[in-house]
Amino acid sequence: QNDYKHTLTVTDLRFIHHNKTLETTIECVGSLYNQSCLYHNLYYVDSRFMILTVKGKQLPSYSVRANAFVTSPTTPNKRVFDTYFDLEKFVRTTIDPRIIPSVTLYFGQPWHDNIGHALFDGLYSAYVALIRFPPRHLHPFRILAGVSDCKVCWSEDVYSRFGGLGLIKINVLTNMSKGNWFMFEELVMGSGTFCQRCTQPNLQLPGGVELDASRLFRGRMYQQHGLVHPIVRRKSSSEGRTSRDVLQAYIIDNKRFTSNDRKEINDAIN
Repeated sequence: QNDYKHTLTVTDLRFIHHNKTLETTIECVGSLYNQSCLYHNLYYVDSRFMILTVKGKQLPSYSVRANAFVTSPTTPNKRVFDTYFDLEKFVRTTIDPRIIPSVTLYFGQPWHDNIGHALFDGLYSAYVALIRFPPRHLHPFRILAGVSDCKVCWSEDVYSRFGGLGLIKINVLTNMSKGNWFMFEELVMGSGTFCQRCTQPNLQLPGGVELDASRLFRGRMYQQHGLVHPIVRRKSSSEGRTSRDVLQAYIIDNKRFTSNDRKEINDAIN
């Protein structure tokens, strides 16, 4: 199914399936407020994620926040079977899902026509969630994005190239899922509190220091676009500079600057 330049590739269940079970299994890390989850064999039908499990199986709390600007959690539906035999029979003979192979990273993203929002309220925060499940962040992955229709948003090409396995828009998958089942071999989501405006005490991007996410994100962006990585500075930028030297800097205006912010900026310039 094509959506502009983006292609959804699926495989037949009986040909390719690397997981040893058809049951959904879940791994989650982080506090409930800041949780990311890795789902194996997560199903999707009629616009909803669906967990298939067996009676008595204990699952972790699997609600996550998948969008920086939507506070309500994303919680997959759940269907419970008496035995694994019943579950496998249902999957193989009743729903016959199309498999979406490898790793898929899901997040919601408003205003992706603005590259700043696209990178640091969407892509970066989702990548931090992926870093929590190494080494998946080092390999190609697919992006499933909740973005609006936009024929001229070049950020979509950035998303696709960054992941390496292409971009699926959730609205395309939703339309295809009416009465049809899909199964994600692996899907990671839960990145809503890693965005650029999720303030940290150290004033860094969330995960930027403790997970080395800022460096990893920058490095992958250069690598996936075929660019030479910048030389890593080994010394302080202030070394050799005196108080009389002029510091060259750009300040980008922002409508959210308060009058006090503007006064401090002007004082620093003058």
